[in-house]
Amino acid sequence: MASSPLILAALAKAALPGAKFSKVKGLPRENGEPINSALLTDSEGIQYIVRESRNAKGNLKLATDTQCIRAVKGAGTLPFSVPNLVSESTTPDGKTLQILEFVYGATTDLENVRSTDPELREIGLAIGAIHSLSIDMIRQAGLPEFSSADTRESRIADLDRAAATGRIPATLLQRWETALEDLDLFRFQPTVVHGNLNTGSILELDGEVSGVTNWTSLHIGDPAEDFGVFASNIDNDVIDAVKLAYFERREEADANLAQRATLYSELALATYLVKSLSEGRAEDADWAAGELEAIAAMVEGGTARLLSKVTFTSTAPLVAEGVEELVVSDSHTIVTEAPEDVDVSDLKTRPIELPTSADDQLF
Repeated sequence: MASSPLILAALAKAALPGAKFSKVKGLPRENGEPINSALLTDSEGIQYIVRESRNAKGNLKLATDTQCIRAVKGAGTLPFSVPNLVSESTTPDGKTLQILEFVYGATTDLENVRSTDPELREIGLAIGAIHSLSIDMIRQAGLPEFSSADTRESRIADLDRAAATGRIPATLLQRWETALEDLDLFRFQPTVVHGNLNTGSILELDGEVSGVTNWTSLHIGDPAEDFGVFASNIDNDVIDAVKLAYFERREEADANLAQRATLYSELALATYLVKSLSEGRAEDADWAAGELEAIAAMVEGGTARLLSKVTFTSTAPLVAEGVEELVVSDSHTIVTEAPEDVDVSDLKTRPIELPTSADDQLF
């Protein structure tokens, strides 16, 4: 049963007898959320968040969040605030109770930002700061670590589960399989990864990132994971705007980051489809399927971001003497002008490397 805001305030007062809380306000909770929370304000106007687990799952989530925050604070200096744990205790019925300092700032709607929004630069720099934290300190804290091979194998498993539903467009299955077979795409240096950047995770105040929350998924892995929310944006230039600022902070970042982020964002929809079907949520499954069909249409229309750099072997002949122009596509070769006495039937073939982005399309 969910504790009321007044009960949470009473529990917080018992945990901090010296505190002078004067106001309490309940905070919204998603369906199935195993944690109750409320906003407390003391007599001096300082605000706090009180959180109480509802069950064993909530206990685990709060314990993980605390572990991650402590690891972040010990791994380096960040240019924004991270929730600071003021008090932690256990209620008589075995529930975890936490009181944290409130991080001030307005929630940034990451799903609906546009490439012209000035805050994107600050967000890119903030992500770069997170990825620059000490890997060794995060590792010592016992948090998960995933290599490039681990990451790729996990996505292959996601693809297999999605394909088994029979609801994924063939165009996307081929697109994802091709990308996952491209080993060069997964040549990245693992970094500290937030793992849960979405609306509610980044707070903004006076045009700057004032805080980052929701650290429960902190791990060492692929930096592209923190760009998935931008790769799925309807504005295709959003991820490039964030990436540009990010590269100011981390020049050593790999060039395929946006491609993997796009792959992950598409596979996330497929995973949501799988989960919705398994839980009998037909409407959610239909929504995910519709989103995937829209992406497939973009791929077929040539407007989707290409995921990998693939080399094909074409039957296109090398340019022979006397042939003035040779145009090659992935499906055919056109000799636009050649003398009648030039025999091209026995010319050798060569591999044709296709363009790697929509801006490089030949046709």
